[in-house]
This record gives sequence, structure tokens and C-alpha cells, in this order.
Amino acid sequence: MAVFPQYGRTYPIPLTFALIFANVAVYVVLQLGGNTAYLVLSQTAEVFFAGAYWQVFTALFVHFDIFHIGFNMIALYYFGRLNEISYSRGEYLTIYFGSGLLGNLVSLFLIPLDVPTGGASGAIFGLVGSYAARNQNLGNLMIALVYAAFILIESSGPGVNIYAHLFGIAGGFAIGMLFTRLRAPE
Repeated sequence: MAVFPQYGRTYPIPLTFALIFANVAVYVVLQLGGNTAYLVLSQTAEVFFAGAYWQVFTALFVHFDIFHIGFNMIALYYFGRLNEISYSRGEYLTIYFGSGLLGNLVSLFLIPLDVPTGGASGAIFGLVGSYAARNQNLGNLMIALVYAAFILIESSGPGVNIYAHLFGIAGGFAIGMLFTRLRAPE
């Protein structure tokens, strides 16, 4: 049991660890399955619009090399754990998958049809956005903004789905604001 006594919550396993495990497990499957596995699980607009609708979801777990998954899992660990103590399990999963799916859906219309995309970074950027939405003090906001700016600058080159990042952070911020405003004053 994972215990967060300062927040009065006890969970069987932190969601962040479960998501990291799922990402790593899919990465291992992709390494074993090769190109065929990547074609089935990564997202391309061409294949998606031909009926492979699951790709908008499965692409959230697809990583193309060890650095891709490594950096994403470090960011997921950091921002995931921050969000776990700020949001309920349901809210956390809504933020993660809502912002990741939003980024992937928008990408279908903005990236060339035959370009494969994948990665957890749209969902992770959603966690950055929701962290900024919930913790609206200058120090926390600056940490989130500096991280987001650094990653956006570093990942704006060819082969990077910048749309998933941008719409992920915007979606995470919007969902985080919604949950923050819905929460009763303490």
C-alpha cells in the first residue's frame, strides 16, 4: 500500500508507477514485435482514418527509442507524483488521458497523413498544465512554465509532434482549472 498520510490517502499502487509500468511494458512489446507492432500501435492519420481508431489511445504508450521513453518517464514520474497529491485518482486519470487524447486527436489533422506519432508527452504536458492550474503560486507556476518552455524548445525539431505537446498542456490546464473550481473550498 502506498500511503500519503499528509493528504489522508492510501492507495494500492500510485497511478504514476502504474502508468510508467504500462509505458515500459508497451516499449518492451514494441521492441519484440518490431515494425509490425509499431504500425499497429503508433498513430498515423492515414491508418486511423482507415478504421484503426484505437491508435489515438495506444499511441500514448508508444515510444520510438530508449531516450524517448527515458525522458518521458522521468517527466511522468516528476509531474505525475505532483499531480497525485493534488487531484483524486479519477481526476488524475481524466487529466492524463484527456489531455493526451486531445493532443493525439488534434495531431491527426495537423501532421501529414503518413507520419507515425507516439509517446506519452502530450499526456505528460497535460500534467504540467494541470499542476500549473492547481498550484497557482508564482514559484510552482514558474517551475511548470520553465519546464514546458524548455521541452517545447528542445522538442520543436523535425519528427516531434509539437501539436500533442501544445494541446496536451492546454487541455491539462483547462481540465485542471475545471477540477480546481469544482472542488469545494477547504
